[in-house]
Amino acid sequence: MPAGIQAGEAIVLNRQAELFLHDNELIQEQSGLRLVPARLRKHAANPVLLIDRPWERQGILNYVAILHDEEEGLYRMWYQILRRAQEGTKPSLCLYAQSRDGIRWEKPELGLVAFEGSTRNNILFLDPNREPRGTPVYWVEKDYAEPDPQRRFKMLLNRWDFRGRGVGIGYSPDGIHWSFTSYVNRLGGFDTQNLFFWDDRIGLYTGYFRTHVLGKRAVGRATSPDAFHWSAPVTVHRIGDSEPINWQVYGPGIFKYSRARHVYVMYMDGYKADSEIFRSQLGLSRDGIHFHRFSDGYFLDGTPGQWDAGSVRPVPAEAVVDGQMAVFYTASDHTLHDWEGTRGLGLALFQQGAFAGWRAQGNGTLLTRPLLAKRGDPLAVSQRGSGGWQDRGRDSG
Repeated sequence: MPAGIQAGEAIVLNRQAELFLHDNELIQEQSGLRLVPARLRKHAANPVLLIDRPWERQGILNYVAILHDEEEGLYRMWYQILRRAQEGTKPSLCLYAQSRDGIRWEKPELGLVAFEGSTRNNILFLDPNREPRGTPVYWVEKDYAEPDPQRRFKMLLNRWDFRGRGVGIGYSPDGIHWSFTSYVNRLGGFDTQNLFFWDDRIGLYTGYFRTHVLGKRAVGRATSPDAFHWSAPVTVHRIGDSEPINWQVYGPGIFKYSRARHVYVMYMDGYKADSEIFRSQLGLSRDGIHFHRFSDGYFLDGTPGQWDAGSVRPVPAEAVVDGQMAVFYTASDHTLHDWEGTRGLGLALFQQGAFAGWRAQGNGTLLTRPLLAKRGDPLAVSQRGSGGWQDRGRDSG
């Protein structure tokens, strides 16, 4: 229940949408219902991007960052090709792709880095660390409030300096041309895709980093006033004691959903340590600290006999394709750490904002708490019965 609101008191709706999540914040009574996560539909065009260029085939597709840049009408992708370590070579490449619709992707010739004597490729840069380690791992945000246009795009990545390992920051005016700080911003063994975003609920940047609890991977949270100076990450989510002993959180996979009030979404990388098989589970939160994770099944799974049968790993980005929520994911027909097999990017869709819903076990009832809306503000309910989905809306009076 929102702080300061008493039982029976009306919740005043504002311009941001309110979503039913995992809690009773909007519910007064319910019976005969079970909370379930969204059901995804994989796109028929999958895989929407394949690793098929000569400079890509020298390694494997590792981490991916995707930004739905609505200002430019683009879907932007920064992806890492992890190459086998060879003496005298940098084993990691950061590459760029873009799309107008999220389905058809192009790899532009950027002219920035030479490969076999030619710069006609989509390589942005090599490993920026002085001694290449192979897994810088990138996450990119576009900061519309940044007064310096040369720092419009910000990148969080793994860095090493004379003190050891941690995360650093990079800046770009266009997402293509990057410069990097020389030193680690926050020291720590954050060996995964750490990520960050501006959190308007608290007026700070929020970052999620890998931590460890009892020898297992976990999710840590830190804050920053400027995306440069970070507090020490504090663990906010871990595998439960009742979950399988070989199941671990691999990456944090968290973003703040901008189209509703106070909704944090986790596309968790689930990792079976004994088989190196990756699967995904969905988590939801109102504050970015306390998460409800649907741990009794998979949010995103591989398809037997298909290109993504081996492992799947969702990209934690808020994106809309064809009016639906888009979940981009990297996948392979082998285990994710296997250098063999086919790797690429897939796309799955579900109803916009419908991260979770209440399913009736036969007959069910749900009574909301009193909701107060201004005249003219729409109230909408989506329901699915034997005849399929129905979207009902009316103007509030």
